[in-house]
Amino acid sequence: MRTFVIRARKGTTRWEQVRAQIGTKGHFEVIAHSVMNAFFVSNGFRDQVEIYIILDSAEDFPRTIKLSGSEGLSIAGFHEEAVLELVEKALRDSPALQKNETRTIAPGLQISGFGFEKLASHLLETRTVYLLDRKGEDIRSMALASNPVFILSDHLAMPKKSVKGLIRHGLKTISLGKKMLFASQCVTILNYELDRAGCR
Repeated sequence: MRTFVIRARKGTTRWEQVRAQIGTKGHFEVIAHSVMNAFFVSNGFRDQVEIYIILDSAEDFPRTIKLSGSEGLSIAGFHEEAVLELVEKALRDSPALQKNETRTIAPGLQISGFGFEKLASHLLETRTVYLLDRKGEDIRSMALASNPVFILSDHLAMPKKSVKGLIRHGLKTISLGKKMLFASQCVTILNYELDRAGCR
């Protein structure tokens, strides 16, 4: 299983505002493109991939949307609209979601009432988790663990205070080079490197 965690610092938790964040300060297109690049290949779909989208811009508490290819996820096409529809559905179909509650909305589509710290801590209990960081160890100089988890941020940098405690609990930093890339580009490169290494 390949897992990508995308933290959307300005990502709205209100379904009716998702589309308004395309091409604006919310930059929801970063999320849409990351999802597309995580799952789709030419004439194919990666079923051993899952992606968590953490929506931080909430009036009460963050929401985490999980998309899982192995659990029957269906995306209508390789375009923004299809991803936006999934995010809207998860938010719209979970009224009165309680903090720390998890609901399955459709096969491969799940939403939870918690944010980055709880998700990252949970994943660190059983998985090797890598944070994308230009100052981290070069991906080609290390042997990646099986079933890796990769954490990325959208157009805003990850808060340092969110990272320090997780590093003490085993979070590793990994670099794709010195040039700053879009999260969606990082997802493509990570998939390529894992394919290149013969990982399923």
